[in-house]
Amino acid sequence: MAIPHVHLRPYNLQDAEAFTEAVNASLPSLIPWMEWAHDDYRNDEAVSWINFTHLQRARGEAEEFAIVDGNDQLLGGAGIRFARQPGEFCALGYWVRSSAQRQGVATRAVAQLIELGFQSPEVKLLEILAAADNLASRAVAERSGFSFIDYRYGLIVLESGPVNTAIYHLERR
Repeated sequence: MAIPHVHLRPYNLQDAEAFTEAVNASLPSLIPWMEWAHDDYRNDEAVSWINFTHLQRARGEAEEFAIVDGNDQLLGGAGIRFARQPGEFCALGYWVRSSAQRQGVATRAVAQLIELGFQSPEVKLLEILAAADNLASRAVAERSGFSFIDYRYGLIVLESGPVNTAIYHLERR
């Protein structure tokens, strides 16, 4: 089943139940790559995350979004963390629930994040970091026009410990 429309919108507290359900339904594809994903993810954890996204937005640190379809059904999450210090880049992140994977959802969400990131004239470069073995996330970066830069050990720390990280950059054109 194709998903024709993918939109980003800020999370609201009414998303907590759908967020919790999406995480628990997608644990096999999330646990290897997302440190926050775990068995029996709870609604209060989703509420805490949603409240934190509002705090980040108010501080100008990040913009986190629910990825939703044309019927406002939650498909996953995507966000941009803004650079705060010299040498840092704006970093994009994303996850998609298992039932919506392999349908271009992440790639379309990243396209919207790119547009948002480059709305700020001072942003010259966007970055995606992915565990070297996370081939699905790396494919999204490549389909989205990001260039592979290098590997670096320890930029991502999973439950098993630090891993090799693939670094991708997209420069403003």
